[in-house]
Amino acid sequence: MIPAQAKKIAIIGSGPAGLMAADVLAEAGHAVTLFEKRKSLSWKLFVAGGSGLNITNGLALEAFASHYTGPADFWLPCLQQFSPQKWLDFIEKKLEVGTFLGTSNRYFVETMHAAKLVRQWRRRLEGLAVHFVLDAECIDFQKQDDGWHLHFRNQPSACFDALGFCLGGGSYEKPGTELHWPQMFRQQGLGFREFSPSNTGYEVHWSAAFLKEAEGQPLKNIMLRSSRGERKGDLVITSYGLEGTPIYFMGEVGDLSLDLKPDLNEAALLEKLSQTRENLSPMRRAQKLLQLNTAAKALLYHHSTAEQSSDLRVMASTIKNFPLRLLCPRPLSESISSQGGLLWDNLDRNLMLKTHPAVYCAGEMIDWDAPTGGFLIQGSVAQGFAIGKSLLQAFR
Repeated sequence: MIPAQAKKIAIIGSGPAGLMAADVLAEAGHAVTLFEKRKSLSWKLFVAGGSGLNITNGLALEAFASHYTGPADFWLPCLQQFSPQKWLDFIEKKLEVGTFLGTSNRYFVETMHAAKLVRQWRRRLEGLAVHFVLDAECIDFQKQDDGWHLHFRNQPSACFDALGFCLGGGSYEKPGTELHWPQMFRQQGLGFREFSPSNTGYEVHWSAAFLKEAEGQPLKNIMLRSSRGERKGDLVITSYGLEGTPIYFMGEVGDLSLDLKPDLNEAALLEKLSQTRENLSPMRRAQKLLQLNTAAKALLYHHSTAEQSSDLRVMASTIKNFPLRLLCPRPLSESISSQGGLLWDNLDRNLMLKTHPAVYCAGEMIDWDAPTGGFLIQGSVAQGFAIGKSLLQAFR
């Protein structure tokens, strides 16, 4: 039962930030209504977790916080308030969903996809008397004497004491789909930076012969280097270019390099290439002696120069620094996340809009970004927790 002194609070958006904000507020006894523009909850969690739902990462907290863009003084306190361990405890104890530490220090839910997590979370929220309104796209919000009025495209208007917007950033939307909420915020006089792709693949000009051999194949255990740094991992050859964690972390338009054998230095690589009495070309030596996978062999064969293919020292150097030119990122509709959104200058330290008392924002709608590997979901739930706690403090 909701107590008589409970406030009426609307949460708009059912991603991880929205669900967490609703949870904090409903558990404290407030009357929470959660609105979602789609006909089902947490659509992006299902899409993002299609190949394994990363929920957080095992990095130490200060290193964890360094992976986020946005105000430098925001993220560490936010993550201290709702840390990766608190998030894991919430999943395991309150949602009764198991987790495990996988490769690259990433945590996953035991089922590897979002269905059980979302189902259990909805069941918990229903038990806390949260009211769900689906197929409800918010198109305007206005302050009147009796509170904040929300207007919807296909639902009746409603009035609340406070609002929590937890909206998406355009990643994974169908091509040509227009997000309407940014214009709603612009009309309120709020600053906004256009969304652009992040954590996305890049286009590369591959030869037809190379694609015939390598399309869909992985480049295993490579090191990608760019002006942004270096990242070890796997890439996948696609018809348009490359996908995979190293590209998501370090990709940028322009020239970079691949180290196809990062566990060997150049001297050791040259020695290994010399370990045969057969009269083989440098290319054949590389293919025979280095245990390269299909994609790496095809890359050397089809995209090496005559000098790189015929000189043993140059071949060793090429394997360690294979030149690659990234042409452009893939569209926002194919991206895991987005850059851009509501500018931080609009928000106070509690994520409340400075010009709109009792209206809070969290999640991908704000101008911040992070790499894949659990950082995105952790950042979103930590912000959702933060606005929930801020509202509880405001209503004391």
